[in-house]
Amino acid sequence: MLQKDPMNDLAHAHAALQDQILQAKARSQLLSIRGLGSKDFYHPLPAHLSTLPLHTRALDGVINYEPTELFVQVAAGTSLRQVEALLDAQGQCLPFEPPRLRVPGQDALDKGDATIGGMVACGLSGPARASVGGLKDFILGANLINGKGEHLVFGGQVMKNVAGYDVSRVLAGSMGTLGLITEVTLKVLPKTLGECSLKTRLPLRQALAFIQGLGQRPWPLNASSFLADSALSNASDGVECVLRLKGAKAAAQSSLASIQSELLAMGQHPEVMSEPQAQAHWESLRDQTHPFLTTPPHQDSSLWRISLPLKALKQGPPTFARNALSEWFGALHWVWADEKEARVVQKEVLGLGGSLSLWRAAKGHEDDDPPLKGLSTGVEGPVMQLQNNLQRAFDPGGVFNTARTQP
Repeated sequence: MLQKDPMNDLAHAHAALQDQILQAKARSQLLSIRGLGSKDFYHPLPAHLSTLPLHTRALDGVINYEPTELFVQVAAGTSLRQVEALLDAQGQCLPFEPPRLRVPGQDALDKGDATIGGMVACGLSGPARASVGGLKDFILGANLINGKGEHLVFGGQVMKNVAGYDVSRVLAGSMGTLGLITEVTLKVLPKTLGECSLKTRLPLRQALAFIQGLGQRPWPLNASSFLADSALSNASDGVECVLRLKGAKAAAQSSLASIQSELLAMGQHPEVMSEPQAQAHWESLRDQTHPFLTTPPHQDSSLWRISLPLKALKQGPPTFARNALSEWFGALHWVWADEKEARVVQKEVLGLGGSLSLWRAAKGHEDDDPPLKGLSTGVEGPVMQLQNNLQRAFDPGGVFNTARTQP
C-alpha cells in the first residue's frame, strides 16, 4: 500500500495557494490570511472591508526536527499545541511562551487552535518575554508567498552572522500584510530543571521598587505579575506579586531562599506556590484565561495593552497601574477602560514613551469602532516609511494590504 508523501502534499498546497494569490492579484481582490481564527479579535479587519479568506489548514506538519541541533521546521498551518507536545517529549520548549488562544464556537481542532503561522504573524509572547526574549528572537528562517505569487525563502536552520536585512524576523508581527507564511524554522531550548514561584503582597510603589532591586541581582528571575487590589474593586493600595525563577535547581532554590529572607525582613510573609498552583497561574496569563483578563468591570470597558520602557518606571508607578494587571517586571500592563478613561490613559502612556493598543473591544464595539481604534498608538515617521516600503516590495499590488498592523 502506498503511503502519502507529506512533502508532496505541501508542494500541492503551495501551488494551490500561489494560484489563489495570483487570481486575487489579477482581479484586484484583497486577501485575508486565516489559520483557525484564534486571534481574529487582534487588530480586527474593518467591517466595511471586503476580503477573501486565504486558509492555511492545508499547510500542516512538522517538516524537520533536530533535537540535538535545537531547531524545528514547521508548516505554517500546524497547531502550536502539536509542536509543543513534540518538543516536550524531548525535554525542549519554545521559551518565549507564545499564547495558545482558543477559538470561540465550534471552529476548533481537537489538537489545538493557534497555528504556528498565526503565532509568527501576530508576534505575541508570554510571561517570560522580558527575560528570554520575544518570538522574533527565536525565528531562524521562514518561507513566504508574496503578493506576486513568488515563493521566497529567508534564513536557515542555524544562527549565522551575516550582513543584510533579516526578513524572517520582520514577519513577526506583520499580521499577514507582507504575504503568506508557509514554513517557519524556530530555535528551541532545553527545559530548565529548576523552577519555583513565590507569591506575596506589597504596596504598589514598594512592589515596583522591590522588583527593580531584584533585577540588579544575578538571580534567575524568569517572569512576574502584579495585580492591583483596586483592579478587583478593593480599596487597598496593595498588589499581589508573583515571581517565577527558572534555571539550574541549585541556583533557583538559592535565589528563592534569598528573596524569602528579604521579604521577611520587610515584614512580609511570602508563600511558595505549589507546582500545580504556579502552573495554573502562569498559563492563565499566557493563554489569556486569568479572571482579570476575561471579566470587564463594566459593559462599556475595553481591554487595553500597554507597553512601557522600564526606565519610565524609575519615577514611580504610573497612575493606571493602580487598576492594572502588570507583567514583564512592569513593562507590560493590562487595563480595562471605556473610551473616556482610555483617553486619560493614552495621554499618560505617551508621556512615558510607551504605546497603547486596543486588545479586546467592549461588547457591541468589536466590529468597527473608529473612536476606540483611534486611541491605539501606531508607528510613525521613519518606522512607518520602512513598513510601507517593505509592503510595496513584497506586495506591490496590495493583495494583502488589509492594514491590520495599523490601529
